[in-house]
Amino acid sequence: MTNRLINLLWIGIFIGVAACSTATSTPLVPTAVIQPPLISPTAPPETRLLDTLPPPQPEVMSSTLTPSIVTPKTTHEDWFYTSPDGQWTVQVSAEFPIAADGSLSGERYRLTLAVFRKDGGLRWDVLDEERPFGLGYTLPAQFHWSKDGSQLFYTEHGIPDGNPTIVGFDCGLYRVNLQSGERTQLSGDCGLLRAAGDGETFAVLQGNRLLIHNMAGQVVREIAFTNLLQLDNESGWQAGGLVWSPENGRLAFSVLKNIQQPAEIHTAFVLVDLLSGVVRYVAENRAGQYLPIEWGEGDTLLVVDAFGLRYRLNIRTGEISLGE
Repeated sequence: MTNRLINLLWIGIFIGVAACSTATSTPLVPTAVIQPPLISPTAPPETRLLDTLPPPQPEVMSSTLTPSIVTPKTTHEDWFYTSPDGQWTVQVSAEFPIAADGSLSGERYRLTLAVFRKDGGLRWDVLDEERPFGLGYTLPAQFHWSKDGSQLFYTEHGIPDGNPTIVGFDCGLYRVNLQSGERTQLSGDCGLLRAAGDGETFAVLQGNRLLIHNMAGQVVREIAFTNLLQLDNESGWQAGGLVWSPENGRLAFSVLKNIQQPAEIHTAFVLVDLLSGVVRYVAENRAGQYLPIEWGEGDTLLVVDAFGLRYRLNIRTGEISLGE
């Protein structure tokens, strides 16, 4: 029994060896199924995180807007005056602020004053400044010259709003030395101010007094004229247009009457003789407004009216005629 079992065991071993030998001669056939990569229907964690973020926004460039500077509107005006010998020219320039409707409006205006020779040899820039602009304004005006042409004189002429006459008002008398350009204030008074052609004295007409000063400012003569002209009892008058005679011995000016009623204003012309002290009218009751602006040679006054028309007044006869 035992031998039999042993023989059966050996037979089984031989059969197994034979089977293995036969299998090695046949190629191996894979039995595993290669599956495509598994894609999960749920996105991976990092993808899910990105999905929860808001979509990128375009970058907005922040900039600070600088307010544009609005240049105030202005109007520019120039005035020119020529010396009697034609060798010098005065230029007054003003730049005024204006409102949207074109009217003058603002707080300040710019002013320049220059005097220069016609041949270009000399030029003096006398003023270049800003001035307050309110109920009116002031400009250098009433330019007049010494007879030898070496000195220029002017006043600060006030132009108030609503002024009913062409007179305005003057404050201060100034002298410009045309050899050096030096500017000197001779007087700070307000009124009518005028230097004599010899450059040695100047006159100031204030209220009811006519004062003659030397160039140091001292009063050397005083003439009360209102009583002589019977103006003491009149209230609606205003003097204007003070001028010296060429020989420096006489003065003339005009008196505007009824100034409260512009349509009823009439003019009288006054002559003052400094040697005799006589003050008298040379012409009266001329309808309208007239101012002497220059004393010509002899006995003729150059006169201007409110419209800028020029006339000649003969102080001997009182006759007035249209000028050139």
